[in-house]
Amino acid sequence: MTVSPVIRWAVTGPTGAGKSRFCAHLAARGAVVVDADRVGHAVLDEPPVGAAVVAAFGRDILGADGRIDRNRLGPRIFADPAARARLDALVHPALAAALVARIGAAAGAGPPLVILEAAVYFLLPGPPPVDMTVTVTAPEPARLARLIAKGLSPDSARQRIAAQAHLEPYWSRAVRIIHNDGSEAALAQEADRLWREFVAPRTRKG
Repeated sequence: MTVSPVIRWAVTGPTGAGKSRFCAHLAARGAVVVDADRVGHAVLDEPPVGAAVVAAFGRDILGADGRIDRNRLGPRIFADPAARARLDALVHPALAAALVARIGAAAGAGPPLVILEAAVYFLLPGPPPVDMTVTVTAPEPARLARLIAKGLSPDSARQRIAAQAHLEPYWSRAVRIIHNDGSEAALAQEADRLWREFVAPRTRKG
């Protein structure tokens, strides 16, 4: 792992586990969060990538505005591992490059910590270098309940969870694993603990 003046972490883990909430607690302490999912939306709008995805999956994935509609593309990907692998091969190289650029830009502003929030971090070709990897995970029933509470149907929530099952061995590679099976306050305490352990000492030295 690389060490840089600005600390860089990758926070990964399954949908519904609480990655975004964990990152939000760190952002409240001064961290800057780069959301790989949002960057992925922008990458799909890039002409070379978008054209390749449309060629692979058909023009019916386009919305009325002519852009790729993730609500049309998503069900195909969640239901078909081969389709998911095909999409990853088309998108991940451009996504990895875009994330490196976004992280670099965020670090240029000099925050104490830059976080890349990315469920697929370990699958990216040449993953953006970071100082530490953190997995936020939770039991499947808890993740299912959280996704349903966000508005997904039970079937859609189960489909999303199942679509990420192949990532379980990758998430276990993280340096730190946080089991978010308790309260929001407990998750905040975990974020504070890591901040005190890894970020605060570097900030004081700076």
